[in-house]
Amino acid sequence: MPERLCLREVGFTMRNVRTRMPFRYGVATLTSVPILHVRAEVELAGGSRAEGLSADILPPKWFDKDPAKSYEENVDDLLFSARQAARAFAEASREPRPVFDIWRDGYAESLRAGDRRGLDHLTASHGSTLMERALIDAVGQARGRSYHQLLTDPANPLGLDLGAILPVLAGTPPPAAVAPRPSESIAVRHTVGLADPIRDDDVPAGEALDDGLPQSLEAYVAAQGLRWLKVKVGGDLEADLERLTAIARLLDEGPGAGRYAVSLDGNEQYTELDGFAALLARLERDLPAFHDAIAYVEQPLERSVALDEEQAAGIAAVSARKPMIIDESDGDLDSFERAVEIGYRGVSTKNCKGLFKALANAALARRLSGERGVPFLITAEDLMNLPVVPLHQDLAHVAALGLDHAERNGHHYVRGLDHLSPPERERVLGEHEGLYRRSGESGFLHVAEGAIDVRSLQRCPGLGAGSAFDPGAMVPLEDWRFESLR
Repeated sequence: MPERLCLREVGFTMRNVRTRMPFRYGVATLTSVPILHVRAEVELAGGSRAEGLSADILPPKWFDKDPAKSYEENVDDLLFSARQAARAFAEASREPRPVFDIWRDGYAESLRAGDRRGLDHLTASHGSTLMERALIDAVGQARGRSYHQLLTDPANPLGLDLGAILPVLAGTPPPAAVAPRPSESIAVRHTVGLADPIRDDDVPAGEALDDGLPQSLEAYVAAQGLRWLKVKVGGDLEADLERLTAIARLLDEGPGAGRYAVSLDGNEQYTELDGFAALLARLERDLPAFHDAIAYVEQPLERSVALDEEQAAGIAAVSARKPMIIDESDGDLDSFERAVEIGYRGVSTKNCKGLFKALANAALARRLSGERGVPFLITAEDLMNLPVVPLHQDLAHVAALGLDHAERNGHHYVRGLDHLSPPERERVLGEHEGLYRRSGESGFLHVAEGAIDVRSLQRCPGLGAGSAFDPGAMVPLEDWRFESLR
């Protein structure tokens, strides 16, 4: 039987984090960012109570890339979405109901509220994804079950109905969306941002961090044995080729030469695909080994045209060369289904886009792969997920899907666990010894042979955050000000 519950209380807290180096993606360059934490207290149908958590960074120019909006306006919109979702989920759970039923109503009302404010659906639904995760976590805490166990339990404790998300999945049981066993190890697909130095010599004089961590891609490859990369491109053919040539030359050196794979991230830098197709053609001609290593291409088209049927010929042509997936265009429940019909071959999963939607997409991808005889992809992409709550919940979801590699970049742009309070650091290092390595009074994600050990997440009920959450070390949302980021 699904667990039935009411949402009784929601608390929001903020924690500011500064990057150790700028993170440039698309038109944005990130140097500081807040993490919004959600703590949801629920009352179960039997009268007992449980608490669930969720959290995300609030970055500029990803959810909404409107150039007329400032970073402060982006954050204001995301906070509106979170507050609105808390109200909508509370209203949807005035009587005890399964999490999935609460989510359906809360999600729909969140979109309506966003429409009234003029928000795109990625922004409007973000608060709903936070509430969704917090309620899933609460059920896991109440039942002492991990996320994967909740999804494979014949009792369906979350009440998940995949057919209610995508009608084509009617009758598909929740276990069809996940792997029989969660992944124990996940390869790090290391982000190479547009401003990141490739060689040690590329670090500008006076900008060497000297903080004990790698800075250039060259140093990361040597220190962590990386075998997967996510490389961002900027839409300038010659500049991109120059940079990709430098990356390819680095990867073709040393003992790991030729044993790497790449995803190419267009970050919505194109309004048509002729320019991107020209880039792929030049790579095939001039850098054949690098071209062959590209596993798939992520969202080169700007979202306003990415799902336009007039783009179908170009999408099909690129996907015939390299599978192309949507990321930022995955704003609605049926976005992946519509994307498939015009030639796309996959979709990213990010917790900030929603877990239930991602599970339906994963089930659809498995079905399509079987029916059409070519692989349809669910890929794990990061938006600088940071310890503890955002990173652990993302990894728990990726592991449940059975994925064996994922973009990971928070440990590159932010210095380990330094942003946590000392008690939080001690708890996370104690509970997740294999996932982190201790260093003095802090700790860092432990990447060995290019991969991380995620088995400890399965020992935690819910979505894997464990007990390393201290709201007293954060700022209540009502007291937080955007100016504090400066």
